[in-house]
Amino acid sequence: MFREAYENYLKRGSPIVIPGLGLRHEVLMPSRYMPWVLSQRESELSSAQAFVEIDQVRWVLGDNRYVADPWHGTLVRTDMSHDLENICAALNDELQMAFDEYFSADSDSWKDIDLLNTVRWIVARAASRFTIGLPLCRNKEYLRLSLETVDGLILNAGATGGAPRILQPLVGAVVNWNVRRKIKRMKRLLSPIWGERIVALQNKRDNKEPQDYFQMMARYALEHRPNEFVDLDAMTRRLIAANFGSMHQTSIQVTNMLLNIVGSDHEYNTIAALRKESRELVKNGANTKWTKSDIAKMIKSDSVARETLRLHSFGGRAVQRKVMSDSCATPDGYHLPKGTIISFLGQPAQTDSNLLDNALKYDPFRFSRLREDTTKKQKKLNFVTTGPEYLSFGHGRHACPGRFLVDFELKMIISHVLGRYDLDFPPEYEKSRPPNYWLAEVVFPPKDVRIRVRKRPESESVLN
Repeated sequence: MFREAYENYLKRGSPIVIPGLGLRHEVLMPSRYMPWVLSQRESELSSAQAFVEIDQVRWVLGDNRYVADPWHGTLVRTDMSHDLENICAALNDELQMAFDEYFSADSDSWKDIDLLNTVRWIVARAASRFTIGLPLCRNKEYLRLSLETVDGLILNAGATGGAPRILQPLVGAVVNWNVRRKIKRMKRLLSPIWGERIVALQNKRDNKEPQDYFQMMARYALEHRPNEFVDLDAMTRRLIAANFGSMHQTSIQVTNMLLNIVGSDHEYNTIAALRKESRELVKNGANTKWTKSDIAKMIKSDSVARETLRLHSFGGRAVQRKVMSDSCATPDGYHLPKGTIISFLGQPAQTDSNLLDNALKYDPFRFSRLREDTTKKQKKLNFVTTGPEYLSFGHGRHACPGRFLVDFELKMIISHVLGRYDLDFPPEYEKSRPPNYWLAEVVFPPKDVRIRVRKRPESESVLN
């Protein structure tokens, strides 16, 4: 349906009405409307209210405020982005330990692993290092609850969001009863830590404060949301909402990226090229302190990550807005009824053969070649740059604020995994990457996909 809408309407500059979940109608917008949509006030076209409608979080988190008032997300753009290098030092440490634990391979034989499930646990642990810190980030019960509550958010959005409005309270209660129990258990694990955080803030022992995301949330809530500062239940639910991006979305991206690296290696010598790039930058082995300057130089790794999102984005749509007024109309007169959800398609434009050569093929160095070509003036083509033809992170002022952290994370993963391990597909895959699959309007990595891993000898390791 998306491809047909793109080819027959959106490419020709016309919006189109499509059936949405829960019997609502939605409007897909052509890219020529992007500047107009981005210029509208929240009171006219609301990003927050669009996600309230799409995610239906009140049935799983108990209140719409965790999406309607997403101040915890704003902290990623402000507080966290300003301390990115220090945050990533801890993240790199945790990634190395987590990969070594969950891959647990030796140099004498290959080990088959369930890739997505393994990556989910690794990413959850690494993400928890910068969200909640030590020692809870290594607590298996906390990690399991974090993953299961995030899965609950996705199940709720599909099941409750897809139900007729009159049935949503019933469907929401049935679908989420077990998730609510897990939220309570997660809250119990956070309780002693939260008590310590409150004491540290109230005594103003700033020099001894933990430097993690949960502490940033506490500091902000104390000053700007005092009613939530004294409510651990609310803070727990905000942390769960934040985990969706840091755990679920990142796990999908890492899984797709590793599959693409292995799948393209026989044609592009991808692994050797990425190892060479890492070796030139990682001067102090595993103890290398990653900087923004180092990350910016990894243009081949950057291309691998950007090409992965171009071809294998999780969602089919982006820049969602809900029409909030009765008088909303496009510049050329299309009336948009109040309550309508509008959005732009990402995946069809990102795989349009009129815009890119071999658009349906994974070419790991597509973007690095363009950046290295000094004979042509190129627009920004790095991983974090958004645009009407690259909507994997959204676009405009509501674009994903965590993409700069993800940029660090993916490149550290490339360096660590390829530096310490050999990767390959099981023989039955015959060197071919298994295809992803669509579920409704989102795309998942192949079910039960496996790769083989083998630890590299110390003499060959990039990180020795």
